[in-house]
Amino acid sequence: MTIKKSLTWLLFLSLIISPFLFSATSVVNAAAIDSIPNTERHVKNYDNSYLSVTGYASSGVHDRSEYMGTSYYRKVKTERDFLQALLDAGNGDVKVIEVAKDLNLGWKALNLTEEETKKYRFIREYRDPTNGFTNPKLAASGVSQLDVNNVEGLTIFSKKGKTVRSAEINLQRSSNDIVIRNLNFDGMWQWDDTGRHKEVGWSFIKVNGANNVWIDHCQFSIASDGLIDTENGGSNITISWSEFGLAANEHPAKDSDIYQSIQYMEEKYTSNELDEDSVYYNMRHDGATKEQIMAYAAYHSKVHLTGSGDKDYVDYVSSSGTNYKDGNQRIRLTLAYNRYTNVGQRVPMIRQGTGHAYNLYLDNSTHQDVLDNVSAIYEHGRDQLSRALNARNGASIAADTSVFHDINEPIIGAEIQGLDTKNMDEQWAELFQNAYNRNLIVNSKVTNQYGTYTGSSWDNNGENLFTTGFTWHDKSTIGNWAWSSHIVGSENMEKMNPPSEPFTFEYKYEEQLPYAYNVIPLDRVVETVTKYAGADKINQGPKDWLKTEYSAKKKYGHGWKRN
Repeated sequence: MTIKKSLTWLLFLSLIISPFLFSATSVVNAAAIDSIPNTERHVKNYDNSYLSVTGYASSGVHDRSEYMGTSYYRKVKTERDFLQALLDAGNGDVKVIEVAKDLNLGWKALNLTEEETKKYRFIREYRDPTNGFTNPKLAASGVSQLDVNNVEGLTIFSKKGKTVRSAEINLQRSSNDIVIRNLNFDGMWQWDDTGRHKEVGWSFIKVNGANNVWIDHCQFSIASDGLIDTENGGSNITISWSEFGLAANEHPAKDSDIYQSIQYMEEKYTSNELDEDSVYYNMRHDGATKEQIMAYAAYHSKVHLTGSGDKDYVDYVSSSGTNYKDGNQRIRLTLAYNRYTNVGQRVPMIRQGTGHAYNLYLDNSTHQDVLDNVSAIYEHGRDQLSRALNARNGASIAADTSVFHDINEPIIGAEIQGLDTKNMDEQWAELFQNAYNRNLIVNSKVTNQYGTYTGSSWDNNGENLFTTGFTWHDKSTIGNWAWSSHIVGSENMEKMNPPSEPFTFEYKYEEQLPYAYNVIPLDRVVETVTKYAGADKINQGPKDWLKTEYSAKKKYGHGWKRN
């Protein structure tokens, strides 16, 4: 029996067992809610106040408009200008970097001299893919890793939404108060012919322990690993008004990574250089066209990994007594007003920390159309997941007033970690087995192959379209909400010498979300997020891009820009 037939049969059984489960007009139980407990939320239509920093980063990032016209303001037009500006920012001499031209930061494209390599020690060549390059454009430019070290207060922005290519930007723990706005990130993807996305770890941005980070009005295409990941205890992070992923397109631009890579694979196929181990060979051999595979390729598997690994259950204390605050329990992430197109999972996935999401618009419909209409791609393509929230190791993630279109599993995982240990080493599966994971979706809408549902994931005693990928135990979390948890006795534990007995958790049921937030009404989310999320959608001057607070009444720049 095929996967699709199995899903159809399961759906048929569920319709018999629970006749109201997949109906948009399901009767909900008394515990139904339309807001997240312990929060202050305001519902209003879009205005200029929505440009203000929101969420966890709102208390720790700062307005830098005062630096206009000073030596602390650096306008860069070349890659070397950009590197020099970052070097000077580490010395405290630059507080604003305006990107005025597209930048290709690929290692080979930079072609640094030996002297420059020593000078700009914070940038280095990224390792090549395990099985070599399939993207000639990336093979020529190379890929870099760029560290932002020892920076206290920096805004990097573009007035016109310029593009930064072929570099993974790592915001290190020695940096604080970092703002990145109105930039387009591209050039970090190639076709993986194994289909497993394991050949290389290219991401666009890693918040690698930095604190107080605001990423806003940016565009991220597709990459070989995460899009924006958070590791090593990064905290107070807000990602807002940004666009992630690509719509399926049989005719992408010829200079795009998808076209370049698929054209390369097509030449290998027509030259009989591929065998039956090749995903591309099997798709083409069984009837898919090159153009259909290009449409299928516009998919990103892993979006927001948050939490380095299970081992980071506590901060690291060195032998000298230095406390490196890198534990997952420190993670605080806000996702607000973002658009996600054709993504597979981790929106977000969080280990042990806290996530808050509102006014998200996830739409996998064009990728689903390819799977539904091209049997050879459905049969051989591994990119078929469509998931969102995934709280692990005692984490809490709540989503408010969001739209999930062709997302088959808005929540994935298990209420108790011991029921979801597939990807955990035995030691950590044992230690975290009793952790309660809290996922909650309120006042939202999901539409997928099973039907349409509007409401909360707690509706109908937790049985509804939001929870199709979630494993309940005793449903003890329904009606209870803890914004964070604490491992009892963790202050006396050592990361390098974990205990042998399973962790015991304390849950902070009375904790209030530390900020108020605004949401656009549910019936206007798709329209508004589509219009404003992404780079080069707002047309305003440099001084306004450096602000963090905006008046609802004042007009900034020229408002919305039509692309």
